[in-house]
Parts: sequence; structure tokens; C-alpha cells
Amino acid sequence: MKLFQVCAMTAGVLLSWSAMSEPLRIQTIQGPPWGFVGSDGKPTGMMYEIGNRIAEEAGFSYTNALVPYARTALEIETGGADCILRFSNEHMARVAVPVASVATMPVILVGPSGTRYNNLAELRGKTVGVVRTSNYVEQFDSDRAIQKYPVNDYVTMAKMLAMRRLDAGVGSSVGLFYGAYMAGVKPEELGVPLVLGSNDFILFLSKKSAKPETIRALKGSVRKLTASGEIKKIMGKYTSFDVELPQK
Repeated sequence: MKLFQVCAMTAGVLLSWSAMSEPLRIQTIQGPPWGFVGSDGKPTGMMYEIGNRIAEEAGFSYTNALVPYARTALEIETGGADCILRFSNEHMARVAVPVASVATMPVILVGPSGTRYNNLAELRGKTVGVVRTSNYVEQFDSDRAIQKYPVNDYVTMAKMLAMRRLDAGVGSSVGLFYGAYMAGVKPEELGVPLVLGSNDFILFLSKKSAKPETIRALKGSVRKLTASGEIKKIMGKYTSFDVELPQK
């Protein structure tokens, strides 16, 4: 009996080690500030860095690829990727396990210079930029009277706002303001932001990769990196577009 128990324990350790030694296939949303190619020609970005650190702290070897936002849910569903950091939606809820919330971000709506919206009712019949396939907050997402105009990323959205080709744009404050910074759009070229609520960037693991030991390792990693302040420090590197948000 004792020999059997020892063998079983050894098998369990080897199984756990094998799972941890398999490279974790991370995908990062392509577009500033989440993931982009820096001036040195190498991938970088807020969620690119955070994703790498989560894998490292958890003890995984890993790969990390930049992928358009609209494709990320499909990659997770088919098992083409193991994990990603992104907002949730109905599709992700069906095909992935939400491992941990990594960051909570204000969701804002902002127009071109000289505009100030006080509520969503003022946007009905107007054209508002959204990052393709994104969900933000329920009251905006479900309002069919607001004309949503899909764009590929926040850089494109900021440029269109500065050129007054959109009545407004919606997104996370971090994403939208960093997109403006990368696009060369100055704070004075945008209006006063309206805070709609907040949304969480969540670490999702594909249900095809969701082994209990992997979930435990990733949860523990996020917990450690949050407690040490490292995630907050990484985020701080990508918040150079300084705009004070009004209280909601």
C-alpha cells in the first residue's frame, strides 16, 4: 500500500511538472497600449508585459503573439491560444474560464474639442466610434439609437475624433488616451470625457487548456503581482496622456 501511495504521489508530481513545462500560448490584443511593436522593432505594450510577467511568475515557458481584438475570442474558442487579457463578453463567457481580474479601468465617452456630453441620451442619432467587437458597459452597448462605428484600434479612433469624423468615441480611459498619445492627438483636441462606468481586464484561459493546476498557478501569479504592485507599475508606463476624469 505504501509503495502504491508513493508511486501515485510521484505520478502526480510528474504530471504537474509536465503541465507546467508546456509553453503557455499567450495572445495580446494588437493595438496601443495593449500590444504593439516598439521603436526597436520588438513587441511591447501594457498587456504584453503583464501577460509575460504572469506566465513567468507562474513558472511557465511561454509565447506571446499580437492578434487583432476581433480575432482573440475565436482563437481562444478553437484552442489556437491558451490565454488572453481582455474585457469579457458573451462569447468569452462560453469558451473560456475567467481566471482573475487584472485591472479595473474607467470606461469613458469623449467627443472632439469643444464637446461635453452629460448623458447617453445626447448621443442618440449620433455616430460613436467603438473598437471592433468590443463590449463596454451595458447601457451603452444595448442602446440601438446610438450609431456605433467600428474601428480597429484606439489610435484610429483618436485620429477620427481630432478630424471631427466622429461625434464621440467610447473605450477604456487608458486605451483611448494612450491611443491619442500615440496618434499625436493633444488633450485640447478632445472634449470633456463622460465616465460611463468601469470594466475589468480579465485573464481568460481557453476551456481547451483549463487544467486545474494551470488555473491555480495563474491565479497565484496574478495575486502576487497585484500585491507587490508590479502590475500597477507596468500600467503606469502607459498612462502618459494626462487627463483628469470628472467624477461619475
